[in-house]
Amino acid sequence: MERICKTGLKGIPSKALSNDQRWIMPKSMTGFARIEKDFPEGRIICEVRSLNSRYLEMNIRLPRTDYAAEQKLRDLVKKNIKRGKIDITIKWEKAIEDATIPKINENIVRQYAAMARDFKEQHGIKGELTVDTIFGLKDVFVYEENHTLSEDMLTEICGSLLDALNEERAREGNYITGDLVGRMEMIETTVTEVEAGWPDVIKAHEEKLRVKINEVTQSTTIDEARILQELAIYMERLDISEEIVRLRGHLGNFRTTLSSADAIGRKLDFIIQEMVRETNTIGSKSNDLYINERVIRIKVEIEKMREQVQNVE
Repeated sequence: MERICKTGLKGIPSKALSNDQRWIMPKSMTGFARIEKDFPEGRIICEVRSLNSRYLEMNIRLPRTDYAAEQKLRDLVKKNIKRGKIDITIKWEKAIEDATIPKINENIVRQYAAMARDFKEQHGIKGELTVDTIFGLKDVFVYEENHTLSEDMLTEICGSLLDALNEERAREGNYITGDLVGRMEMIETTVTEVEAGWPDVIKAHEEKLRVKINEVTQSTTIDEARILQELAIYMERLDISEEIVRLRGHLGNFRTTLSSADAIGRKLDFIIQEMVRETNTIGSKSNDLYINERVIRIKVEIEKMREQVQNVE
């Protein structure tokens, strides 16, 4: 009998994914999975929990008799997970009828007896080392653990555990993807508004400059062609068309990267940094309330995207 329990740490519902869709979505770094499997000799219980981390960190807790398999399990984790803090706990519960029977460690008993005999001879002490006394000494009884679980079986169960975890991480990643796509669409709409409103902003800037120039030059004669040239240079400094093109390019790159099956969290974070750079430049070039309101709106959405990306593998 095998029972699998998969629960997202945030408990956020997501749409079911087909097998083809499941692995083209980015994975969240948070998730939990549990597997219980029964054998005639007992039950194995496996749990894995993953949290956010800049790198891949692993902590694997095994029954004492399975320490030798730890490296193989670590290699298995590396094949399935690229980033995150992974805690795996594997426990073995013996069947009641297969309870461990203690055995006497005869080597330890002989050493205790020899030490007692030598001590008596050296110090002239009388007395006998009885069975009652021996049974009360440390390490006289040993418990042999034999859960009959082969290394291959342990690897197979751990593989199923990681599959369950990745399925849950993919579900969470599906939710994150939907949120990120929605915010990208809001940014794209706002960029379009900025682009559409920019000609009116330029025209208003130009009119204000002309008024100021006329006020300064009323009593002097200045070459009109030179005035137009200076206006053109100034307005070129205010032009944001290149920043808008680059910002749209970063949004397109973000969308393409988001559909990759690879670990993409760091790349998405880098793209967001570039989006912030272009948005800041647009805001610094503009001295207009209409543009600045939309720049703030874009920054708010980018910051929310940055927070979400910190959860992506």
